[in-house]
Amino acid sequence: MTLAAAALAVGGSLLGSGSAAAATSSTTQTTAAQNLSGRSICYKAHVQDIGWQNFVACDGGVAGTTGQSRRMESLNLATSGTNGLCARAHVATAGWQGWACAADGEDLYIGTTGRGLAIEAVELKVGTDTVSANAHLSGIGWQGWVTSSYIQVGTTGQARSMEAIAATV
Repeated sequence: MTLAAAALAVGGSLLGSGSAAAATSSTTQTTAAQNLSGRSICYKAHVQDIGWQNFVACDGGVAGTTGQSRRMESLNLATSGTNGLCARAHVATAGWQGWACAADGEDLYIGTTGRGLAIEAVELKVGTDTVSANAHLSGIGWQGWVTSSYIQVGTTGQARSMEAIAATV
């Protein structure tokens, strides 16, 4: 059973809490799922004063910005070869969102758009093997890579915006 199927089996949703606003704002742009090949993770950031970036980063590439003090507000992620991905964001003033899950090849959205709220931390789970991520945080810089089948990058309780992310599977 895939991770997404397991989430649905226990009453979960492939959209998850807080992801509908992000999902509706990127209908004509390239999404993360459109860039997958082999075992892979692709992601795209919605950034303060920019909106959805016009590129998709994959497999260790950087989404978001560094050196510009711009918060990431939403992420679009997709995987292939992992038996699905579940993710959630810790959003400024709102806390942890509910988990959003998607099968391989499907787009998943976390965070918010149109509310000016920073993503401060991200949790990721893959169905098989491991996922790795590194977060660039305001006032700190790159946090360092974390690898496991379930990971958390970023901070909570410190009011530090995530400004960029890189991930691999």
